[in-house]
Amino acid sequence: MADHLSPEPDARPSIIPLTHSPTVGFLELFYDLVFVASTMVLSNAFSQDPTWTGAGMCALLFVLLWLLWFHTTLLMNVERRDDFGHRSLVLIQMFLISLTSLAFVDRELTTNDYLGVTYGAAILTVALLYHRVMKRNPDVAVWARIRRNRLLVAGLLIFVNSYSSDVMDVVTFLAALGVLVVPTSFTRTKRVPMPRIDVPHLTERAALLTLIMCGEAFVKVSLVVSSGALGRADIIAIVVEFVVVFALFWTYFDDIPLAGIRGGKLVGELWMLAHLPLQLGIVGMAIGMSKYLQVTGHVHDEAILILSMSFVLIYSGLALLGLCGDRVPRGPLLVLRLATVVVSALLGALFWHVDINPAWLVGLLAVIAVSHALVARQLRQGTTLGSSVAVVGGTSGQGPGH
Repeated sequence: MADHLSPEPDARPSIIPLTHSPTVGFLELFYDLVFVASTMVLSNAFSQDPTWTGAGMCALLFVLLWLLWFHTTLLMNVERRDDFGHRSLVLIQMFLISLTSLAFVDRELTTNDYLGVTYGAAILTVALLYHRVMKRNPDVAVWARIRRNRLLVAGLLIFVNSYSSDVMDVVTFLAALGVLVVPTSFTRTKRVPMPRIDVPHLTERAALLTLIMCGEAFVKVSLVVSSGALGRADIIAIVVEFVVVFALFWTYFDDIPLAGIRGGKLVGELWMLAHLPLQLGIVGMAIGMSKYLQVTGHVHDEAILILSMSFVLIYSGLALLGLCGDRVPRGPLLVLRLATVVVSALLGALFWHVDINPAWLVGLLAVIAVSHALVARQLRQGTTLGSSVAVVGGTSGQGPGH
């Protein structure tokens, strides 16, 4: 078990050599596996109900489940424990995440609404994790108490969902989402010691979940192709899928984990949150490719919107990550990513309004992904990395926020 990293008394960032940083534990890797199943369940649910309402509800639940990972990861970044109590709460949370996904899919088939109960209980398990740290580590007690209280508020809001009308379901979920997303560093407890970010651990955790989402993209398309005879269109789609995912892998892993996180009061938390649109976009891309392969009805029109919006989310997330990273100058890569966002959106609008074979859009998006990776590689050669690739923090506000 790693020693707790207490905050420094001065206002200057603290640096701990990279070799002294603890690695990601097996419990954290095991914890990530539940998101493999949940993401697949949600993507299948959207594939069966490809409407604006279905897309919104699936995306909302993905965000809510992702925020459980977000808060759990921030806690384990500050203080990693692996005792019986911690393991039990993590395993209970994993079980409740699985139940939440199943309850979401089953909500139209039963009169019992278990979604609020299962997700609310999952939030409370995370609150208990923070409560244990608050009691056992006085250095971060106030930080943990504030986060615990926010989780309790969000959990109570979700429990209300179980006893409200269907119209209020989205309202309560959105209210809980707001409580969970708003950075806790906006509180006015300026003299509260703030935990330092273990940057190598945090970047590795985010990278591992991104890798899982890339794997989900392969699985989703492979399952669709395996449900019927393998034809030329299927082979082309698989090739495009592999090219796009590899280009995204190249773009992300040659940059974001290596760049670290720059100093700032809210930057660590915002850096983590920037992974949400990126990973949601990767999942959306897999759904879009699977819908492209299903050639009944107007599914190609749906694929156009899903694929173009997925690219917008992916490169918007990369742009936000670049702003929060410690690679300088930030301008050239930011311009490239924003330009990719604009081009993807314009292509989607063009193919949506003009009767053009969607196969051209699929090919053009692959060209965009590879071109972006190549140009980004050239631009990175003109950049340098800061000193935040180790552990940074301090009482001046370097940390994941409180």
